[in-house]
Parts: sequence; C-alpha cells; structure tokens
Amino acid sequence: MKAQDHSPTYLRQRIQEYQDNPLIEALPPILSLRQAALHMMYRPPFELEEKSFTVEERWHLLGRLKHIVAPRPSFYQLERTVSRLIRTGYVLRNPCKPETWQSVYKAQVNTPPPLLHRHLTATESEAVVVGLSGMGKTTAIDAVLRIYPQQLIQHQRWRDKPLPIKQLVWLKITCPKNGSILAFCREFARQLDRALGTNEYEEMYSRSRVTTDEAEAMMRQHAATYFLGVLVIDEIQRLSTAKSGGTERLLDFIQNLRDMLKVPIVLVGTYKAVNLFKSEMKDARRASESGLLDFRRPMRRDAEWDKLVERIWHYQWLHTFTPLTSPMLDRLFDLTQGVTDFLVILFKLAQQRVMEDGSETLTEAAIQATYDESLTLLHPAINALRKNTIESLFAFEDLLPPDRYLEELKNTQIPNINHLENELDNLFGPPEHTPASLTSPSKTKKTRRRNHLNDIDDLRHAATQTSPLEFLQKTGQLNADLPSLVQDVPDE
Repeated sequence: MKAQDHSPTYLRQRIQEYQDNPLIEALPPILSLRQAALHMMYRPPFELEEKSFTVEERWHLLGRLKHIVAPRPSFYQLERTVSRLIRTGYVLRNPCKPETWQSVYKAQVNTPPPLLHRHLTATESEAVVVGLSGMGKTTAIDAVLRIYPQQLIQHQRWRDKPLPIKQLVWLKITCPKNGSILAFCREFARQLDRALGTNEYEEMYSRSRVTTDEAEAMMRQHAATYFLGVLVIDEIQRLSTAKSGGTERLLDFIQNLRDMLKVPIVLVGTYKAVNLFKSEMKDARRASESGLLDFRRPMRRDAEWDKLVERIWHYQWLHTFTPLTSPMLDRLFDLTQGVTDFLVILFKLAQQRVMEDGSETLTEAAIQATYDESLTLLHPAINALRKNTIESLFAFEDLLPPDRYLEELKNTQIPNINHLENELDNLFGPPEHTPASLTSPSKTKKTRRRNHLNDIDDLRHAATQTSPLEFLQKTGQLNADLPSLVQDVPDE
C-alpha cells in the first residue's frame, strides 16, 4: 500500500496578511463558488442495468442515497467562513516568527502569550452552526473539510530554509454523550491519533491519574505543537453544564484555545447549543463574529426544497421510473416538513416497499403508506413541526428555533448561487431511465433535446459521465489546474 504523501505544495498569496507564511501557503487556494460546488458535491453512481438487479441487490444500492451531497446556499456560506477562519488564525501563528515559538513552548502553562505581530489583530476566531437534527449541518461541515484533503502537512524546507514541523489543518471532534470536559479531551486525543497515524495520545489522555486540568493542558500543548488550523466541535449541545463544571468553565476552556493559542473554533449543534452563549456577553460576541449560520428548515415548500428533491429523485432503482410532479412535492414536504434527513429516509423506505410488493412504482399512496407504517417514531416530531407552535415545539427542545436574541446575531448574507443552479442541475440531471419514463411524452421535445445534446459544450453531457469533473476538464469547460475533486464517500 502506497504511503500517503504529506509534503506540501506552496502557493504564493495575493492577500498581504497571508504572504510569507508557510502554513497559509501550504493550503489549497481560495475557491470560487463554482470550484467550491464541484469539491463539495457528491453524486453516487447510478447505472441503468442496476434497475434489473434482484430485489436483494437493489436494497443494498439504496444505501447510496445517504451519501448524496447536493450543496445548498448555506453550504457556501460555511465554506467561505471556514476558509477565512483557518487563514486568519494562521496569520498570528507564523512559524517563521520567534514570537510564535514562545507561544508554543508556553502553551501547556496556560499563560498569556507574547504580543504577536503588533500591527495585526485577529478578526475572527469562532463560528456557530445550528439547526434541527437532520438538516445537513454535519454533512455540510464534512463537505467543507473535504476541500482540505491533506489534513496533515509535513513541512521539511520552505524557501531553502529548514522547517521540520507538522501542520494539522483541521480536527473534528464529536462531543461525547456524557458531556464532560475530560471525555472531550480524550476524544480530541483519539482524533489526533487518527489524523497523525499514531496510537499514543489516546492512551496518554486515558491514564487513570490524569486530571481534567492535566488533560486540558495537554490538549493546549498538542494543538499548539501541531499548528491546528481549526477545531470543529460537532454535537456541541451534548456538553452538559453539570458534568463539565458549568457553562462558564466550558466556554472559558474554549475561549482559552481561541485567545491564548489563536486556534479558531467551529461549533456545530442543535438549537439546544444556543443556551451556551446567552449568559455571557463576551461569549455571545465571540459566537457572532462570523454570523450565526442557521440551517433553518423551510416553513413551506420553496424553490430550494424543490431543487433538493429533484436532485435526489432521479435515484430510483425501480423497474418503472416515476416523474416528479407538483402534488408529489407537496406530499413529500408535508410528510417530512422540510427536514432533509427525513426526506432521504422516506424516499429509501418507499422504494423498499414497492420492491417488496412487486408494484415497482412510486406513487403518492405508496409514499403515504410508508410514512404511516415505517416512520411512526418520527410522527410526534413531524406533527410538532407541522403545528409549528411554541407549545408543540417545547416538547422537543431541539426543534425550537433561535429566539429574537439570536436573530440579532445572524448573518443573513447568504451567497447568491443562482448562476450555479443550472450547472448543478446538469450534474445531478436525470440518468435517462427509459424513453417512456421521460417527463414529457412529446416526440418533438425529445428530438430537440437529442439534437441539443450533440453540442459537446452542453454541460448535461457531464451528468452521464463516471467522472463529471474529469469530463469538464477534458472538454475545456473547466480549468484543469483546479484542485482535484475528492470522490471519497462522506463519512457516516
């Protein structure tokens, strides 16, 4: 097995603050919206011959549905935010500056670092991502982190000078269910081992005599030593104030990583996480620096919802392809209330149902029956969302949206991606199940479509290719110098 190459390729920077810094020069270039879309999206394979597979085999194919990544506007806002956080964090930790090493050596002591670069101050250090469970927060952050596939960078020389350091661009931690700071630090060690390819840090943090204070000190030291670019903390709502020593202590620990070590933080969680930032003004201010990224569900069927359903709908491994209609879109929204994870689950289970009963056709009746019989555990939450009253949502704390206080912190400047939608439509376009299954039976329209596709510049050709990115590069429609599109299937 070929060892992974951790050596960097240094890129000259145009932004003045980012120049002459090997940590920033080793990162991928800042992406345009179009480049970001191609990197974040994931379109699972779909072959027409798979529709003739046995029922048992097609059940397995349905597992691909959970891996679809169709970027939405909030994805682009998150990508831009993380990109800026990583770079601004590294501005104040240039390894070519002696002040940086003073900070690294004193990281475990938990004392204020020397004044770094008097002419610079950190502009951002934290972002908060909230939303309902199942709205795609984790999918979005995973898609953004895949833009940095070289998680570990091994520097040796920079501009003909020795630079024997390891750079950890990002680390993602899922908060442990018991919510304690000690367990949190041990999860950090587990992910650190995974990123570095070692097996020493989890054991180091798990020794029976290691106290919470000692674990915190080790975490500070290792974050500084490996020049951690950004720490992503998922499921932040799990941090209970009882076991972590109170909200104030928890936030002080996170603030210590930001302020003392200049390590940016991205907090991801349900609406329960909002309570962590209400008590202290400084915590609310820090949390709002990059704007509150709210993965809010649509209150009613809208264009963004329709686009998402259309891009998933083509993945039908049934003998008969059912075109998507407006009544079907209405039914799907009513039964899922705009929660993307509910949509994927319902779509998968409905296909399983019609495979089993032999009808091999998705109908509104089949969708409704699947909801009635297979999604009973979700009915209370969906009914609460359908009513959308404080009384109905109160029983499900995760369903309560941010209140007026957090509305003031929101950054509503969502990137305009209208010019990208047609291209994404092409890439997620219909796989031409059968001529009879096309949405329009008009022969004239089919002929126009076929003639139009004879034009090699038509981007819809890419949707029929195994590798859309490679096709676009070969036909000259995409710059071949773009960073490679990571095709790994997203982690579950």
